[in-house]
Amino acid sequence: MLDTTDTTWLIAGCVALAFVSILLWVLISFVRKQSIQLTQAQAQINTLSSNLSALCASVAGGNKRLNQLEQNSRALQVRQDHMETQEQNDGSYGEAIQMVRHGATAERLVEELGLGSNEANLIVMLHGMKETG
Repeated sequence: MLDTTDTTWLIAGCVALAFVSILLWVLISFVRKQSIQLTQAQAQINTLSSNLSALCASVAGGNKRLNQLEQNSRALQVRQDHMETQEQNDGSYGEAIQMVRHGATAERLVEELGLGSNEANLIVMLHGMKETG
């Protein structure tokens, strides 16, 4: 038979075994819960990664489109500047032609309109001849 000391040790061992079993069960439950949370976090990371990739692709496309618009804007500005310069020159030439038709000389065109002497002489030759011809 068992004496009280052996019984006490047997009870203590059973209690310790029960405590270790409960502790092990709590730890396994905690690990399972952490595993589920880790799986959910990984799924969220995958979703965010996909969204970030799509956003980066969208930004790259937007930057390309913006660059194209900027190039078009610069080209239009250059074209507009060229047209304005041409209109000013055409206006000067039109005015020069009118002045020549009213008897102006090449020197007067140079002084008043700021034309080059070759331009002024050419206008006088072309449009002054009509009057005399």
